[in-house]
Amino acid sequence: MNKESIKSAVMSPCLDNDDLGSLTAKGNDLWSRIKEQLKLSADDDSYQKWIAPLVATRVGPNEFLVQLPNLVFYQGLHNRFLDQVEQLKSDLGFDNFIIRFEVLGLDNPDDILNSHNSISPLSETSPARQTSLAESDHEQQHAAFSRSLTVDVLLNSSYTFNSFVRGDSNQFAAATCLSAGENPGKAYNPLFIYGSSGLGKTHLLHAVGNLVLQNNPNAVVTYISSERFMNEMIYCLRFTKMWDFRQKYRNCDVFLVDDIQFISGKKATQEEFFHTFNSLYAAKKQIVITSDLFPKDIPDIEDRLRNRFQWGLIADIQPPSIEHRIAILHSKAEKLGIFLENNVAEYIAKHAKRNVRELEGTLLKLNAFAKLQGDEISFELATKLFKDHAAPQEAAKGLAIDLVQKAVADRFKIRVSDLRSKRRQKIIAFPRQIAMYLSRKLTAASYPEIGEKFGGKDHTTILHAVKKIEEALQSDLDLRAHVESLERHLEQMEPRT
Repeated sequence: MNKESIKSAVMSPCLDNDDLGSLTAKGNDLWSRIKEQLKLSADDDSYQKWIAPLVATRVGPNEFLVQLPNLVFYQGLHNRFLDQVEQLKSDLGFDNFIIRFEVLGLDNPDDILNSHNSISPLSETSPARQTSLAESDHEQQHAAFSRSLTVDVLLNSSYTFNSFVRGDSNQFAAATCLSAGENPGKAYNPLFIYGSSGLGKTHLLHAVGNLVLQNNPNAVVTYISSERFMNEMIYCLRFTKMWDFRQKYRNCDVFLVDDIQFISGKKATQEEFFHTFNSLYAAKKQIVITSDLFPKDIPDIEDRLRNRFQWGLIADIQPPSIEHRIAILHSKAEKLGIFLENNVAEYIAKHAKRNVRELEGTLLKLNAFAKLQGDEISFELATKLFKDHAAPQEAAKGLAIDLVQKAVADRFKIRVSDLRSKRRQKIIAFPRQIAMYLSRKLTAASYPEIGEKFGGKDHTTILHAVKKIEEALQSDLDLRAHVESLERHLEQMEPRT
């Protein structure tokens, strides 16, 4: 029987708690079933030497203990069969079961570290226990592994819900994250937060983890960026440590993933993340994911993964309004011990529009300049320092309409000539209206000038299209995600005339 026939013969690994009751009963012969499959794939001598003598003992509702006679036996099993065992466990639909190996006669599981040069699966699978192993004195000789597969929580303690400045642009995202932190795995799962860079997504992600640990210090919280997830996976693949990798990410209570859009085009990372997601979701563990893009707009990811991002709740964060930006500036200034007058905060807020990170950077620059000059922060100083600051903000007005048309045409898989034509099919007319809206918003062109670029359309046609898109953006979240994604893409381009 090959792997595919195994998969078709058993239940799906995506299980809810109701399924686990029946699965526990069926799991009594799990080790026997794994041994049967290994016997089919391994050569007879290896199987008889390393697998046949092993017997599993049930030590919990979903945990087995396999005892090994010595370290040599453990190393032989680990090097030859451990990844296969994990894969077969998954293929047979038992992702929620743990098979734990123990060497007889060892009082200290850390001894394995000295002989194996890795974090051993002999210990309990709790990342807290793995942390104590990684931080032990003799582990210094394995520092490369510690750096590559970190077991630290990596949460920023200053990123809390109390320090997050709320406004209309982020109120919904903040409320859903708070609910997820207060009731992990029960409120919104998975929770997907998207929005432009620098708007506070990472802050909210850390805030969820910090709140969970505040309410339950024994909870296992794992925070990771998708890039680091990929790098750790590559390391573990290279040095045959995928058991350690999977134990880390599939045995946590809260899984916080930042910038998931970076797994775009990375097939192996997507495959591993898919199974990690399934395992945690089946166990009703909280999953919170952030992205710069709406799930449908993330390019080159598998549909099955894209669909899972939309299983729970999706919340967006918009750029803050001027009132919100002023409030953020005053909050940042207070934490930094900076006295900031209202007129100075308003001036900065008017010219630093894109995100919170830009606001903070502007405030720090102004404060540093004031200290160098030996002056207090004043409106005169702000205008003097940032007299040219508005220029980059107006640069987008130099964007050419043909650039907008090309971006829209590429996004909707049509030709630029279609946008300029008189064709009225919906597949053409709707993208054309979006292109007209963006041309009005992002360029300095008038309605008649825009109409000329769209095949000689009357200015009233352009006005109608702009108003129609503006109204639709108020209620259509999918449309808003598409338009915002296009805006971000265009803002990153060099303006052309």
